[in-house]
Amino acid sequence: MYGKMICITLAAWLVGLVVDANCRFQPLGILCLRMLFPLLAVGCCLLYAIQKQEK
Repeated sequence: MYGKMICITLAAWLVGLVVDANCRFQPLGILCLRMLFPLLAVGCCLLYAIQKQEK
């Protein structure tokens, strides 16, 4: 479970980094997708684990 969550979080961070680097918004860094996507990924993984544990 932890390995899967780490891999998904790293993939989300890379996607956020690429999107942040290629989108032009002013002021720079306003989106911070490289931080938002991993937080959402960890939250989804935790919710999935909790839901799976309840069954």
